[in-house]
Amino acid sequence: MSPLTKLFVVLLVLVSIVLTAGVVTFVNKVDPIQKNLVASRDELRLSKALLDQKNAEFAASTAALEKAVSDGANEAQAIRTQALSLRTIVEDREAQIATFKNNLAVLTSANNSQAAALAASEDAKGKLGEQVVALRKDADERLRQNADLGQRVNRLVADLERTERERRNLAEQLTSVADKADKQAKLLLDMGVTQGQIASAGTRAGAPAINGIIRSRRNIAGKEYATISIGTQDQVSRGMEFNILDQSGQFLGKLQVEVVDANEAVGQIIAEPQKIAEIKAGSVVKTQI
Repeated sequence: MSPLTKLFVVLLVLVSIVLTAGVVTFVNKVDPIQKNLVASRDELRLSKALLDQKNAEFAASTAALEKAVSDGANEAQAIRTQALSLRTIVEDREAQIATFKNNLAVLTSANNSQAAALAASEDAKGKLGEQVVALRKDADERLRQNADLGQRVNRLVADLERTERERRNLAEQLTSVADKADKQAKLLLDMGVTQGQIASAGTRAGAPAINGIIRSRRNIAGKEYATISIGTQDQVSRGMEFNILDQSGQFLGKLQVEVVDANEAVGQIIAEPQKIAEIKAGSVVKTQI
């Protein structure tokens, strides 16, 4: 039984005693009874007020107890949550430890392999030393060969310069011959020979039958020249005329040889302007058609 209940019982007993005394006294005297009744009512009011106070305290205590229970439950839930989190962390740590152990085993195996590789590398190092000696000898030989090549390059440069001088001389000769040919053509025109007659004059019938192709065509000093694939080895000589034909055999013009080499020759193209554009690398040249 709680203290408040006991207090309430005591108060009820007291009230009962007071009422009983009041009833007895009332029998004897009315006034004392009334006085006692008033006193009893005052005491009752005080007791009721005290009871209300105790009830309020009891309600406050009950609310505080409920709050404490709720706080305790929340704290217990937080502790459980923290315990679960700690358990997860512990499991993660255990997994990490297992991983570290595996890595340690792998590293130990790798260390053993590296030790074996180190021994092999020491052996290879000795062999590499021998190779270095051989490479140095080879490098010395390469240096000697480079020196020889440098001398050859110098000779080739000298030959190239000489060849370039000869090429310039040939170009000058070609230009001179072209000028002479142009003058001769103008002279023929002055003598009454037309361009058509010059173009159709052809090669004498007694000339050997020589066939070749045009390798390239270029314009020099406003005149069209072509390089053909035949030379002195093919009985080509300076002043020889060739008929220029396309792949289908159609006549395009004439080529008069001005410069001859062993395997090729250069000559001026004599053709109508509309035909010159059709003369290109691959066109056929023949002495006889």
